[in-house]
Amino acid sequence: MKLWSSFVKELTIASRGFYFYVEIAMAAILLFVLLFVIPNNFDNKETQYLYLEFPNAQSQQMYIESFNDLDGKGKTPEDPFKIDKEEINSTLYVTEDKEIYVFDTEEDMAKVAEKKHKLGVSIKMNEANELNYTYYTQGNETEKFSNILKIIHGPDDALLYKELEGQPVKTISTDYVVLSDRENVLPVFLTFNGSLMGLFIMAAYVFLDKKEGVIKAYAITPSPVWKYLLSKVLILTVTALTTSLILILPIMGTRINYLLLIVFLIPTGFFASALGLLIASYFDDMVKSFGVMYLLMIAMMMPTLSYFIASWDPMWLKFIPSYYIVYGFKEIFTKGDTGFILLIALGYLVVSSILFAWANARYKKTLSV
Repeated sequence: MKLWSSFVKELTIASRGFYFYVEIAMAAILLFVLLFVIPNNFDNKETQYLYLEFPNAQSQQMYIESFNDLDGKGKTPEDPFKIDKEEINSTLYVTEDKEIYVFDTEEDMAKVAEKKHKLGVSIKMNEANELNYTYYTQGNETEKFSNILKIIHGPDDALLYKELEGQPVKTISTDYVVLSDRENVLPVFLTFNGSLMGLFIMAAYVFLDKKEGVIKAYAITPSPVWKYLLSKVLILTVTALTTSLILILPIMGTRINYLLLIVFLIPTGFFASALGLLIASYFDDMVKSFGVMYLLMIAMMMPTLSYFIASWDPMWLKFIPSYYIVYGFKEIFTKGDTGFILLIALGYLVVSSILFAWANARYKKTLSV
């Protein structure tokens, strides 16, 4: 009962404060971006950088014409590539889903691929009319992607197909949903709005209470400090649920399991709040903690790069907690593996409880000195 009373009191105070409306305003801004800035689907043509070396122009032209849905003849790009103030010549071929740049030299292709952080391919035909492929990778591709490049142009395609047919395939979900580009951005926005903003706002609430002497006042009250901390967590949880629904409802409508979403939002929001509590326990004000908060928020946003760049997924990213938040949201929106989502939620609940206990011990120590 005392916890409920403390929660209601803290919620009333928070609703009159500045930071409460910062969260609502941020959610409104993100929703505006989703609805009016990000299109439902981007014109996302794949870009390919090629160098072709064939015995004669006729065979090279025949290879180029084998591109599906080729839109006419090649043309010089309107904006040539510039590397170290040097213009690199290329010929652009456009298909329905690709923009293919063919360079005059292999060196030029490699330079542009490195500069643009894209995959480059050198294709050469020998005297026996066999094609040899050399891939210029960036070094950050996944092991699976690199292995595919090694075998995709193997000498015996029949052997490869035979092996593929023998691979066991387990269907996790039969009603998997393909997201539009706008919907695909939503997990990243939710991670930022619910988790990272929650971390920042929680720290801001605590620093404000420290400045006004609220936390010190608990030293002379019978109420345990954990109830004060938990009431703060509950406020951030309610706010995170509210702002997340502001983003989700207009975009996803009734197409997702909202009960599963809430089950996932509560422990992930708890994690951000507990982490914010812990960080705030080591500093006296926001200014002193700004460096740590800034670096932590940058690190927590790193997994979103892997989310948008499928070929870049280094192992160390999986040790950043927000990695599983982003992919958890996507699993919910695509009606993916429910067991995986619940496992993530359970993991965050356990970790959050540990962080909360640590923060509670820290604040008890602060009150006793």
